[in-house]
Amino acid sequence: MTFDILLLLVIVAIAFVLFVGGWLRVDLVGLMVLSALALTGLVTPREALAGFSSPAVVTVWAMFILSAGLTRTGIAHRLGQPLQRFAKSSEALLVVALMTAAGLLSALINTVTVAAILLPPTMELARRSGRPPGRLLMPLALGCLLGGPFTGISTPPNILVTDALREAGLRPFTIFEFTPMTAAIVAAGILFVVLLGRHLLPRQSAATSTDPHAGVDATYQLATHIFTTRIPADSPLDGRTLAESRLGSALYLTVVALQRKETLMLAPRPGDVLQAGDTLVVHGRPDHLQRFHGSQHLQVAPMSTIDPLVTHRLRVAEGRVTEGSPLLGKTLEQSELRRRHQVHVLALRDAAGARVRDLRRRKLAQGDRLVLEGQQEALESLKQAHLFDELHFPTAAETDPLAGERSRLLPVRVPEGSVLSDRNLVESRLGDAFGLTVVAIVRSETLLWMPSPSETIQPGDLLVLQGSPRDLEVLEGLQDLTIEAQSSSLMAELESQQIGVTEVLLSPRCTLVGRTLADLLFRDHYGISVLAIWRKGRAYRTGLQYMPLQFGDALLVYGPRSNLEAVARDRNFIILDAAAARAPRLEKAHIATAIMLAVLLSAILGFVPIAIAGLSGATLMVLFGCLSMEEAYRAIEWRVVFLIAAMLPLGEAIQNSGAAEMGAAVLLATVGDLGPRWVVAALFGVTVICTQVVPTAALVVLMAPIALNAAASLGISPHLLMMTVAMAASASYASPLSHPAHLLVMGPGGYRFMDYVKVGLPLTLVVMAVSVALLPVLWPPY
Repeated sequence: MTFDILLLLVIVAIAFVLFVGGWLRVDLVGLMVLSALALTGLVTPREALAGFSSPAVVTVWAMFILSAGLTRTGIAHRLGQPLQRFAKSSEALLVVALMTAAGLLSALINTVTVAAILLPPTMELARRSGRPPGRLLMPLALGCLLGGPFTGISTPPNILVTDALREAGLRPFTIFEFTPMTAAIVAAGILFVVLLGRHLLPRQSAATSTDPHAGVDATYQLATHIFTTRIPADSPLDGRTLAESRLGSALYLTVVALQRKETLMLAPRPGDVLQAGDTLVVHGRPDHLQRFHGSQHLQVAPMSTIDPLVTHRLRVAEGRVTEGSPLLGKTLEQSELRRRHQVHVLALRDAAGARVRDLRRRKLAQGDRLVLEGQQEALESLKQAHLFDELHFPTAAETDPLAGERSRLLPVRVPEGSVLSDRNLVESRLGDAFGLTVVAIVRSETLLWMPSPSETIQPGDLLVLQGSPRDLEVLEGLQDLTIEAQSSSLMAELESQQIGVTEVLLSPRCTLVGRTLADLLFRDHYGISVLAIWRKGRAYRTGLQYMPLQFGDALLVYGPRSNLEAVARDRNFIILDAAAARAPRLEKAHIATAIMLAVLLSAILGFVPIAIAGLSGATLMVLFGCLSMEEAYRAIEWRVVFLIAAMLPLGEAIQNSGAAEMGAAVLLATVGDLGPRWVVAALFGVTVICTQVVPTAALVVLMAPIALNAAASLGISPHLLMMTVAMAASASYASPLSHPAHLLVMGPGGYRFMDYVKVGLPLTLVVMAVSVALLPVLWPPY
């Protein structure tokens, strides 16, 4: 053994220990290996730096950009969409579907490209199925590698062994001669991963996982606040819009999705109409719905229970706001008509006679006409206070057209155990949530007329409400709702390429501090829902519309990504996850598709090398606006690029020092007299060990002459041994350094070095056993 070989083995051993231990980043270890090889003279300076201009490195970063282009234009989502059918399936079926799809695509497309294309859909599949990405991404990479040798042009080893046979004057392999052996390996590999390999994968993603939603889910505990409820048959909510259902205003719940038969509608709008049988996916506190269920809240009482004194004492009047009135410029709440004068407003019309719908935020203006209700004395006092210059008392026939259906009286009883018990009228939110006004409370023999908002409700009280019967029907409809399902996997269903969830901070230049979401008309203005507000270390989910915003607040928002982009452009807000706020450029999808097909066809047909095709395709992606140059830079996983570039010279060092040739020759000499099957096993073993470190192209160039010489010396079929080299060179399963497909999924899957060893080593043994058993059968030795 020469000094160079000994020195090389020491460097490899130290690097292996560092990789396995995980004390340093893998790309840093790679740069350390590169430095050691150059400083010890095992490779020349030119060879040491050649990795950074290697076609393999160019191909990898070009594929990152191409993958980003497909993702940004929505193509990757469409390619992986058929896989989403398996989101609710068992993990075993998920793995079978994913590995089969990856293996079949790898028959025609470069394995790195397949891994890059299927990576985004697999991440979405993981989210939808409620599983950590690490449970699916390694099976994806293994599926790509297992199916890589399907055809004579699908992997470099297949191409190289075919050329070696041709140059040796022997019959080259045909394009589909690799297919039977590869099909057997794919079947055996999938079977192993399903039965044993998946149980060796990490149960949870490591801390290096790049799932952008992991932090949001943990911070806001979304999984515990997402549940479903169904609109029952004959529900009063059937035929009403989401806004009319009062789920938000009454129960502080946000409907984030609506399931109707087989269709899931994400981020429904307030105007969308509900139907009986609809399943609502809701975000909020489940106890709010549970407390409201049944008749625990309010029970409808017969009209005969209303005290006749109530109906006799109620009068309706219409007043006009004139110049100089103290009401000018005030909202109804600020006017204190209920608190100070014991009257309430049934309706409001502007000077032009149009009905005003939003009574809460409307500031009174000159010429406004208010339809008021109260006792005769209370109404007369309004004129004495100079609030109105005159009051008009309509007849009974005129009252309904003026006040509308909100003038109806509705008696309801507060049962024992009601959530309204021991709360005042403001806290009951009957007015805010349902638009119902308590005009009287009958308590035992006592009649409380126009009770104060601070009056406490007691069990057994009969509340005389005034408002629309439709509003009371909504209240009854809400009491019929029950929680159907509450699962951590529900949130994964609520995102798509067009709908997203992210966190928004108030910027240092924010001008909205002190204002509420209701004041800002946030939902109407931006078209997105605020699910929670993070303030001083805790998440708030109730009363968000009326919480004055403060510096340091973070808003958890949900809705169309195009609308999130509008929020990102607003100087008052800062989007934490910029990717979530990017809507796909669907109009560029056909361009991205054409570019990707041109890259693949150029490489498959041999017009240009895959590196040049990938580089040209990445350039065109940016040139035609499928993604920006900044997005292209962000898409490249630089850790992967530096790791590959730094490790490629190791193959040169192994070849230059003679270490690989010496080991292979010794091993073949040892088993040469034991028969062809032992030769196949030995050749496969040496090649598969070296392929975990040595680039496959260099390895095949090195092993092909050895295999041909061994075949000639032993008098056995050269095609048998060359096929052995091809299959073994593609069996790079046990190390993340052995193939770029592994490195593509290493970060997103949160894998460590040993995760690849635990799954890849037994898989390698399975593939080796299958190969040793079938190769001499498919290609007889003699």
